Amino acid sequence: MSNKPVLQEKDCDYSILTHVNLGMRIKDVPSGWALNLFDIREFIPVLRYEKECYIRIRGIISPCRIVINPRLFYKGKPLKNHLRDLKSKDENFKVPIEIKFNKRELDASLDEFNSDNINYIDTDLLVGKSYSSKGWGLSKDVVSQLIPLKAYDFMFPVYIDNIPAETRLNMQTRLFYNSVELSKELEELSKRDSKQRVDARIIFNEEYLDLAKKFKEGYKSESKCTICGNSLDCDSKSDKCFDCLDKEITVLKLKKILEYFKPSETFNERDLLDLGYTKGQIIILINKLEKYDLISIDWDGSFQLVDETTITNFIKQWG
Repeated sequence: MSNKPVLQEKDCDYSILTHVNLGMRIKDVPSGWALNLFDIREFIPVLRYEKECYIRIRGIISPCRIVINPRLFYKGKPLKNHLRDLKSKDENFKVPIEIKFNKRELDASLDEFNSDNINYIDTDLLVGKSYSSKGWGLSKDVVSQLIPLKAYDFMFPVYIDNIPAETRLNMQTRLFYNSVELSKELEELSKRDSKQRVDARIIFNEEYLDLAKKFKEGYKSESKCTICGNSLDCDSKSDKCFDCLDKEITVLKLKKILEYFKPSETFNERDLLDLGYTKGQIIILINKLEKYDLISIDWDGSFQLVDETTITNFIKQWG
């Protein structure tokens, strides 16, 4: 299945355990699974690499989010037959998967990799039906700048229901945008030629946003932001000002943190680090939430999201 180097079990010092289902909605058993992000957080700290950012296509700027979906595929008829037998007895059976690895070496590789200093990445994207899906799968060239793929370029010892398995790890990485205007532009392009590709700049540092630069320099046009009514920058193809775009991307960060902590629930930096956030990402996250009065910081350094009504209203207004 792969020419990747094999990591010997004797060289492993750690393992993780997760569970997957047998595919209740399909006739046969699946050939692989998306892995539970919480279960694998010490193996693949997904939150460390998922990012809220912007994308610029044909002069249109949209908030977007990069989402990582690690998947594990296996090979071998005996294993597949075993899973079929399990499914025939109980299709609700949760199959245990154990992945072994060298945590010390893996952590060292992850610590050496730093994507926080990337300002932007230029790429090209297939138009296709991106107007409908609101996103794209990213190429390996782009993903390798965001995730330390080389750290996972091994055949790890894996046991599926206690059976040694030959497996392949896949870091499916997608970018989703949030802009009606961009969707309309892509739909028009698709009508002309859905197989064409468009140049895109994925922007992580707001200083590199043309929109932000022009806004700060004070250039104005007669066009107004469709949300707040403020003047837009000159020649902007967006119908929203930078401040409203910033609030939209804050909603993405807020929704992500709400997956782990409820409004008014206390958490701290250690909790965020355990989820896979880097210290740099925590600073950005807290600053964004503080900017819009969505979080409070207690005297001991712990955090609390504000009340549920305020959170809900912010998401409803800017999401």
